[in-house]
Amino acid sequence: MTDTNQQPGTPAAAPKNGMGVTALVLGIIGICLAWIPIIGFLGFILGALAIIFGIIAVVRSHKGTATNMVVSYIGLVTGVIAFIVSIVVFAVFANQVDKHFDDVNRGPGADRSSSPSGTNQDGSGGDQGGSGAGEVVYEVTGSGGANSITFGRGGQTSQNTNAELPWSKTAEAAEGMDFYSLSAQNGQGGGDITCKITVDGEVLAENTSNGQYAVVSCNGNAGF
Repeated sequence: MTDTNQQPGTPAAAPKNGMGVTALVLGIIGICLAWIPIIGFLGFILGALAIIFGIIAVVRSHKGTATNMVVSYIGLVTGVIAFIVSIVVFAVFANQVDKHFDDVNRGPGADRSSSPSGTNQDGSGGDQGGSGAGEVVYEVTGSGGANSITFGRGGQTSQNTNAELPWSKTAEAAEGMDFYSLSAQNGQGGGDITCKITVDGEVLAENTSNGQYAVVSCNGNAGF
């Protein structure tokens, strides 16, 4: 009598696709988190894990124990992207933070050339010139020296200290209406001290003061 019962064959092993799927999920999440500066380190970690799992998944796919080779490669690539993006974002963020603290440590008066007053102790001044519309001449004369001379237009001023008299400074006038000012303080020797502002050959203001440490000032509006 023939035995009709057949020994069942060994079932085929299920494909090990978990690593590829895991790499893809971690890579996508890592890319999303990598762009956020504060928590971007999570993108770095997830990206690194996605790379590891992706490599394992690719190896399994080539050995035939996994069937999702495309998913494995995509997971590996997304892991690399998340890893690199998180490093770049962190570097940019750290640079900006470092720059901010440098600015705070320098204080608001560290860069005198960019201050609103434009005051320079050497008398070179800020950007006194306009667009070449005309010429302004600041003059201080007297019998002695001047402890300080302050001159400028608008909100920008420059300063000379311990200046010998007579003193003059020529700059470009503003194009259009603008306010010009000049002030000087007499020295210890006293005597007369006179200030004068001339715009395009016309005297805008002129004043005289007398005495030890006397202050004289000239100002006015000029323009086209």
